[in-house]
Amino acid sequence: TDRWYLLPPFFFLAILFGVFAVRYELFTAITTNFVALSFTFAVPMLVASANFYQVQSVLFYGLMILPLVLAVMGFVKRQQFTFTLELTPAHIRRISERERMAKELEIARNVQMSLLPKANPMVEGYDIAGVCIPALEVGGDYYDFFHLGDNKFGIAIGDVSGKGVPAAIYMTLTKGILQSHAGESISPREVLSKLNRQMYQNIERNSFVSMFYAVLDMKNHKIRFARAGHNPAILAQRSNDSNTLLEPKGIAVGLEEGTKFYDFLEEHEVALHSGDVLTFYTDGFTEATAKDGEEYGEERLQSVISANKAASANMIIQAVVRSVKQFVGNHPQHDDMTMVVIKVL
Repeated sequence: TDRWYLLPPFFFLAILFGVFAVRYELFTAITTNFVALSFTFAVPMLVASANFYQVQSVLFYGLMILPLVLAVMGFVKRQQFTFTLELTPAHIRRISERERMAKELEIARNVQMSLLPKANPMVEGYDIAGVCIPALEVGGDYYDFFHLGDNKFGIAIGDVSGKGVPAAIYMTLTKGILQSHAGESISPREVLSKLNRQMYQNIERNSFVSMFYAVLDMKNHKIRFARAGHNPAILAQRSNDSNTLLEPKGIAVGLEEGTKFYDFLEEHEVALHSGDVLTFYTDGFTEATAKDGEEYGEERLQSVISANKAASANMIIQAVVRSVKQFVGNHPQHDDMTMVVIKVL
């Protein structure tokens, strides 16, 4: 009887078994059944008297076994690779992972620092200083200045959600979009709304950017501002011992589409006088924690600003940084600390 018509279906069935054997770890079961069936059918054919049947039988089973042999080779190689990985000591893998994370954080830190202003701006009638102290686990703090012309000057401070390289990428995106729109309007509400529309289209839904954006009118000594889910600014007036929190309503950039964001966002304006100090900051300052878990808090921050409002903008920042470091002691810094101080001369 001619059995060659059985070859194609059995050949492809053998290939299918080989794939399943490697993919689903069924190698042992399939091999056992295949060998048993092979001996059951092969022995009678191989002992047949006709040489023709013997040759047919060898070719028939040889072609059936070939895909299985290839599957065995692939299975053994994969097992060897897995075994090699398992032989790598756990401490070596941990060291490698730490090195990879350290490199990633170094890249993120370099990106972050390259996007920040290289020097404090020179603005007639005002003393302006800014600082960003990155944490070991880099966040996404950001601040920037914009010369808008017509005696207008823009100030932005923000905090991108997330850590490491993703935060650095969103920070880069934020800076680029804000720079492209800052000169289009002196309305902080309009500028933040344009930023939000583009960020909403380009970031993941669980990501966002909190931001405080203000436009200083240097001629009329007024400042207009809007707050997109960011910490309030602190206005310490020379003529008043108490501070004023500037906290108009607003939600973070990237959480809602244009209409909802714009409708909820408020824009306020206040007059500034000689000796007044306006401080913008990120939560890395107020949420800095001591070993016992206590946070530095807004009250301490306001107290230091009030006690040093006669000093220069840079000296006020240094006083706050010293106070925070003294409070936390040796406890590690877990978030970026960013601050911009504007003092009216």
